[in-house]
Amino acid sequence: MLRGAAGLSLALFLAATQLHAQSTVATVGDSLADAVYLGLKLQPELLRKNGIRVERWSRPKIGLTRVDYFDYTTWLRETDTLGSADFCVVEMGANDLQSIDSTPREPAARKKWIRLGTEDWRRAYTGRVQALVNTLKLRRCGQIVWLLQPPYQNQKFLSQYHEMMNAVQLAGASSAAAAFDIAAGDHDYSPDGVHPNKEFCFRLGRAVATLVVSWRQPYAGSNCASCHASPRLIPSRLPDLGPLVFRSAD
Repeated sequence: MLRGAAGLSLALFLAATQLHAQSTVATVGDSLADAVYLGLKLQPELLRKNGIRVERWSRPKIGLTRVDYFDYTTWLRETDTLGSADFCVVEMGANDLQSIDSTPREPAARKKWIRLGTEDWRRAYTGRVQALVNTLKLRRCGQIVWLLQPPYQNQKFLSQYHEMMNAVQLAGASSAAAAFDIAAGDHDYSPDGVHPNKEFCFRLGRAVATLVVSWRQPYAGSNCASCHASPRLIPSRLPDLGPLVFRSAD
C-alpha cells in the first residue's frame, strides 16, 4: 500500500515538474538581437505561460567583420560566466557591411583588408559565421535559431546588400542552425529604418516563444544541451510564426 502511494506521489511530482519545465533562451548578436531580447523580456506573461527564461548574450555595435574592434566569437567561447542555454536565437549583420580585417592580431602587423562584396569577402564571412555557430553548438546552445536579415526597405545601403548577406549567413549557419527569414513590412521599422519598432519587437518575441514551445523536448532538466534534438530536425509542419519564415539551405 505504501509503495503504491509513494509511486503515485512520485508520478504526480514528475508530471507537475514537466508541466512547469522551463527553457532558457539566449539572444546572440548585435542590437537587432537585443530587439528580440526586449520583445521577450517586456512580455513577462508570455514568458511565464510558455516556461521561458531569457538571457542576454547580445550586445550593440558588434559583428563578425571587425574582430580588431571586438572579437565576439572569442568572447562567447571564453566567457565562463555565460553558462549554457537550451535555445540560442542569433541575429546580426547590420554592422558587417564593411571590409574585413584579415590581419593576425599582432600590434605591429600592417592591416590587410578584404573588400566588401568580393568573392574573397564572401568566403571569409561565411567562415566566420561557421566559427560562430560551431562555438555555440559545442559550448553554449542546445538548439540554434538563426534569424536572417530583414529586407530594410527604408534603408538604401542595407537593402542593396540584403540578399548577399542572407546568402552568406545561410551558407555558414545551415549545418548547425535552423534559419528563418524575417518578413518585415515597410511599417515595421523604427524611424532609423534599421531596428524594428515596438510592436514588431513584440511580434518577434511571440514568434520565438511559439518556436521554442513547438520544439521543446520532454523534460530532462534545465540547461541540458546534450539532451536536445538536433537543430536540423525541423517539424514537418511549423506553427504560426508571425514574422518568421523558415529558410531551407536547399
